[in-house]
Amino acid sequence: MKKFFPFAALLFACVSVRPAGAVDALSVITGGAAGTAVAASADQTAAKDEIPQPYVPSADAEAGNARLAEIEQIFAEWEHLTADEAAARFGVTAEEVTRRIENLTLLKNAYPRLVNAIGRKKQDDADLARQKGDPSSPELALNDKPPYKLGYYDAYIAGLDDIRKQIDDAKEGLARFDSYAAASQKLVEEREAAWRLARDNYQKARNQKTSWQLQDAAYLLEIARAQLILDGFEKDRAATALAKYELQYQRRGYLQKYIRENLDLSAEGFAAQIAALNAEIKKLEDTRPALNRQVKQAEAAAETAEMKYAAVADGKDKGAAQLEMSYRTAERDRYRLQLEQLQETLVLLAERKRLWTLRYDLARGAVDETTIPAAVKNMNAEVQTLESNLLDVQKDLLSLQSRQSAIGKMLDSGATEAKYLPGLKKYSSAVQAAIDSCLGYIAAVISLSAQERAFIGELQETYRTVSAFDKLRAFWKAHAATLLNTELWQSGGYAVRLKEFLIALAIIVFGTWGARKLVHMFSWAVGKYFKFDETSRRTFDRFVFYLAGIAIFLTALHIVGIPLTAFAFLGGSVAIAIGFGAQNMFKNLMGGILLTLNRPFRIGDVIEVAGVSGTVTDLSVRSTLIRTFDEKEVLVPNSQLLDNQLINWSLSDALLRVNVDFGVEYGTPAKKVRDAVLRIADANPKILKTPAPWVHFADFGDSELNFSLYFWVNQKIASGMKVSGEIREAIQDVFAEEGLRMAYPHMDVSISSAGVKNGAPQAAESEK
Repeated sequence: MKKFFPFAALLFACVSVRPAGAVDALSVITGGAAGTAVAASADQTAAKDEIPQPYVPSADAEAGNARLAEIEQIFAEWEHLTADEAAARFGVTAEEVTRRIENLTLLKNAYPRLVNAIGRKKQDDADLARQKGDPSSPELALNDKPPYKLGYYDAYIAGLDDIRKQIDDAKEGLARFDSYAAASQKLVEEREAAWRLARDNYQKARNQKTSWQLQDAAYLLEIARAQLILDGFEKDRAATALAKYELQYQRRGYLQKYIRENLDLSAEGFAAQIAALNAEIKKLEDTRPALNRQVKQAEAAAETAEMKYAAVADGKDKGAAQLEMSYRTAERDRYRLQLEQLQETLVLLAERKRLWTLRYDLARGAVDETTIPAAVKNMNAEVQTLESNLLDVQKDLLSLQSRQSAIGKMLDSGATEAKYLPGLKKYSSAVQAAIDSCLGYIAAVISLSAQERAFIGELQETYRTVSAFDKLRAFWKAHAATLLNTELWQSGGYAVRLKEFLIALAIIVFGTWGARKLVHMFSWAVGKYFKFDETSRRTFDRFVFYLAGIAIFLTALHIVGIPLTAFAFLGGSVAIAIGFGAQNMFKNLMGGILLTLNRPFRIGDVIEVAGVSGTVTDLSVRSTLIRTFDEKEVLVPNSQLLDNQLINWSLSDALLRVNVDFGVEYGTPAKKVRDAVLRIADANPKILKTPAPWVHFADFGDSELNFSLYFWVNQKIASGMKVSGEIREAIQDVFAEEGLRMAYPHMDVSISSAGVKNGAPQAAESEK
């Protein structure tokens, strides 16, 4: 009886006899050859207590084939033993034997993949080297000669787009295999650690269990190493494919530029190409009526089939009726889909015509190059729409292909009754027609999408030649137009935009400035013939200016075409503002109007109101400006001028009486004081001689004799406050010169000596 040898070398003492030509476990682990040399090596290894190392795969096809032959011979040996027999022989469980077989199966499948990857890698490298070394001119690869038609250029772009997609796929594959290689490297490191752990356990306790675990760890490590090499090859193949596709794209990209520079864009050639495209569009449009009739017929047939299916009772005719209904439904959906895609195809052709026209206009300089960004933006949006449509059609295509696959299985199974086969074939034909329609539409969408992406690149290349100044001017023009067309509000069916609002505002601002100048000139001209005081003149100016402002406002609205109804929404807001927050404003406004009409004071008058005294310098519709005697400017609301007592010191004339109070000591001659003070008043030029100043002996005070000097000043010439200060300074100087003493509060205390004895007051007789 043959022995079970694949794991004998690691069991050392368990198996010592091996049939000729058998490959033992040591050979499988270390990669040694079968035969007497292997057996001798195993015996020597066992004798020296050495631990065999796991087999290390290499990137060599011959070594991989040799290792594969060894593993296949192992499988041949295992065919003589069942899992239970192997488990009993090696002291393990049947489950562990099953896992060992699975690991060997993985190794058996890994080496053919590795050998194939090595061969493909060599072929790919050779193809890349041949492409790089091709000295021929790219133009020789073109079948046609210049000048080229736009349709030829579109077809070439579609092929170039296929290469671009292959480049994208290659980049994605390269990134994917790079991540796979990193994961495999990590797995190798983990399994190397697991093998070292199994080796150490085997050295500590050499038995069947640790020997089995050590060989399992060796197989798992070999599998991980083989996968790492395979991932490396796949990564290299992806990099080579990427380089090959990029080289193709570079060469064909040069040809694209060559074809574009030699397009037939003459007026006659372009007209002929547009005519051919129009003929293609016309041909498709002519098929629409017939397709509409087919849709209606198919809808009627599907409705009839549904009614027949509903009327058929359960029985042998039920299946045929259901098959007929499915066929008619598929036929209806097919014609509907064809009609929808016909309409979409007409849209695609119209877009292609637009691209051709734009390219022609750009070539003859009829396009403003500063508008290219807007065109690129629109084309990018169109590309996104096409890609979205493509995804939808691809979903429909997958559904149809799935249905067609199910029908094909029914036709090929042989279990379908013969009477149903004709119906299934018609059903399959209808579904296939829908699939062909989807494929045709998908091709048209992909082609147009590629054309638009290529044209976007051409437009961007052209835009780079535009000067920075032109770009800035176009940018400002485009964004300014968008900004100026911003809608501010709408009311009464009319929208007010920023542009109209700014024009109206400019008219109002500059019109107001001009009106102010004109009003002053008009007032000056009128003042030459009519006597106006300052207050009347300012009132007249304001009245005319307000009328001009209203006229300017209405004129501005009329010029920009904004009706007054556009401000209707403000009516409620104004009413609420008046009711809750603008009472004082309108009260002051009405006060200003009443003050202007009643004229209780004029500009330049000296008034006193609400504790404020001074000269009126301005009168507006809301407030009155008063300059106090200490040069402060106070704005007094007009409502306070009406609600409070108002004193006008210069209503009838500009004279103002001022009094200066002072006191002298008792014993000072009153006549001397009066004469001295009157001399002081006469010496001051700001004091009027008429009415004459006079001195009033006011009273006998507690500590002084009280006098008051009264005099008059012209408010248009002098300030009463300043003159009174000058008089007080002069009184102090003159009194000092003439020996007149100013009084100050004091008290005289007199003590009598009567009734004092021994320094102390004595009580009166009545108190004794």
